[in-house]
Amino acid sequence: MKAMISPEPGFEYARRPGDTPYAQMWTDVGVYYTPRCVFKGEVWDGPTAVKKMEAWMIEHHCYQPQYAVTELNERDFWRMFDASLYQRCRDKYKAVGTFMSVYYKSKKGRKTEKEVAEEESKISENGYNDIETE
Repeated sequence: MKAMISPEPGFEYARRPGDTPYAQMWTDVGVYYTPRCVFKGEVWDGPTAVKKMEAWMIEHHCYQPQYAVTELNERDFWRMFDASLYQRCRDKYKAVGTFMSVYYKSKKGRKTEKEVAEEESKISENGYNDIETE
């Protein structure tokens, strides 16, 4: 069965607790609270910290849950997730142009209907693999 997130290559040989021959156990870790440096009056750049974390996650085959806001551009977002099944479902059920893409739902900042429609038309014409970076 194919999904938007895939097991690490070779996970079936590691035989870690929770894994099965066809699926890998995932852990969702949340980091909450105010960084210590803020209490000390030091500067903390949250967006830069999130960007660094997201880059590390892509490099280490991790995923960011979609209840979180992303700092990723669209190309990197789809490096984190496999868009092939998502695109087939959106096409099959005629969601493109009707429902906003999961990327735009989790992208930081507001999007106008016009901006979303323009980006969705790129996806309709080219597929998710041809999205240009920001």
